Amino acid sequence: MKRSILSFRNEDGSTLIIAILILLLGTLIGIFAINTSTIEIQISGNDKSHKIAFYGADSGVYTVPKVMSPIIDVKGDALPLSSVFTFNFDTSGDKLYKKIGINPGANIPHILFDLGNSNHVDVGIEKLRSINLVGGGAEFAAANEGAGGGGLKGIFYGLDSNCTSLQNSRSNVYAQYLKVTGAAGGM
Repeated sequence: MKRSILSFRNEDGSTLIIAILILLLGTLIGIFAINTSTIEIQISGNDKSHKIAFYGADSGVYTVPKVMSPIIDVKGDALPLSSVFTFNFDTSGDKLYKKIGINPGANIPHILFDLGNSNHVDVGIEKLRSINLVGGGAEFAAANEGAGGGGLKGIFYGLDSNCTSLQNSRSNVYAQYLKVTGAAGGM
């Protein structure tokens, strides 16, 4: 009996067991850190795709008035859009828009942009209303027309910009654009 009591008090190999437990705990912490890092990378990738889609849709809202303004100056109204008005963008080098096109056959006309890297912007244009602007500087400059005469005309357009980006990320931005006819400027 004395021999078995002495064998329990013998601590040979306990260092090995403690070292294995510490290594196991370190391995579990490492696996948890790798899983957390993988999830964080996926979250940041999705956030990047959604931001690209949002900024693409936002760029459509800011670009379409610059495209429509010369059409309005020539025709008096941008709608219906016509393929007679072509837009020549220099695609050599690093430019913002790779291709631009018009789809006038739809119920609401669309201007389509290809941003490259599978990023596509589709902006639907709808004429909302026309108003006569009074009290402007042009009215006072044309004093012989009397009060209320010589005002400028304003046309409101609704711009519905959609962008499809990588990983099927989509964003939609809606804005109203007021074009003052006879006045310079795109926005």
